Amino acid sequence: MTFEIYIPNNLTFQDYIAVVQTARVWADGYDRKSEERLLAALAPEVSVDYTLIVPAWGIKQYKAAEFAALWLSEEHLGLKPLATQHLLAQPYFKKVTADEIVVEWQQLASHGRLQDDGESARDASAARINETSDGRSHMQHQFVKVGGLWKIARITPSLLYQTGDFMHIRRPILLDEAPRQKAATGDEVPKILFLSNTSENPPIAALFFPSGV
Repeated sequence: MTFEIYIPNNLTFQDYIAVVQTARVWADGYDRKSEERLLAALAPEVSVDYTLIVPAWGIKQYKAAEFAALWLSEEHLGLKPLATQHLLAQPYFKKVTADEIVVEWQQLASHGRLQDDGESARDASAARINETSDGRSHMQHQFVKVGGLWKIARITPSLLYQTGDFMHIRRPILLDEAPRQKAATGDEVPKILFLSNTSENPPIAALFFPSGV
């Protein structure tokens, strides 16, 4: 069996540049924790399909503002000590029409844990990374025309492999504070139970309390 390479004959240079620029702004929205950038890159309604990562999560539908607020919250990329860079490499165009463009990018999603989780955490002079986890993946974007501009309407990642302990990197700050709080006060504090891949939703963790509380 041979693999037939898709070569779109109707992709204009202007559309190519628009797709590349929009995807870059989307990635910068993640890494700079910028809601403005995310909203600039997204269509009014966004589908997020994580079935190739965690089938139980399925496909989620969001308004653009809802997605930006959720993804940049502390449950996801807005966690203060979490530093990321989503590098998009060569694009492979899978579909090109007047109303839709589907692109699959090579992606390296780099995650680091800053030692300083306070307000100075984003200061490069103070940001020391002592834990890392990287994910190699493919990231597929579906672009649609909105007001004459190409916007991302569907996000579909597929993981190739991962290094490091990603769930540990993205642990809530409370997990780091708990031992210090117990040592200082002697009181038991909520522990953290990371959710398995069977969860219906993809938050960082669930809280549970010690027996008898």
